[in-house]
Amino acid sequence: MTIIVSIILLPIGFIYSLGYSFWLAITYKNVKGFFTFWWRLIDGLAYALGFILHNTAVGLDLTWNVNGEILEDMVTPKEDTTFTNKGITVSASVGKLEVENDLNKYGKIFSRVLNFAFQQKAHAVDSWNVYVKINEINSKHFK
Repeated sequence: MTIIVSIILLPIGFIYSLGYSFWLAITYKNVKGFFTFWWRLIDGLAYALGFILHNTAVGLDLTWNVNGEILEDMVTPKEDTTFTNKGITVSASVGKLEVENDLNKYGKIFSRVLNFAFQQKAHAVDSWNVYVKINEINSKHFK
């Protein structure tokens, strides 16, 4: 439904914004206002696109974890882990194992690869800590 509404409203909004930006520049005799308006619009669209891409990536990560038996077998000798659980990312599952010191040699390498890829010192551990805090907040306030 959101896609249908967006298909209808976004073109109307762009046409309105174009007219509004010219009206703004002419009425206030301020050409800078025209460019400021469009800069804010483009900046907001870029932010929205980044938000969409980030949420798509998180959704894929959740999917990889649900189908994560192969990853579990690669990174730890344990069988009862958060891999294959819904609602948790691969990074958080690896982070939990790292906190519990249950990663094998390949799991430690995988964790370092995640650190490098996301330019963080402890990506998996941070992901696990965020997961724990979010669940704590949700259990206190939303359930």
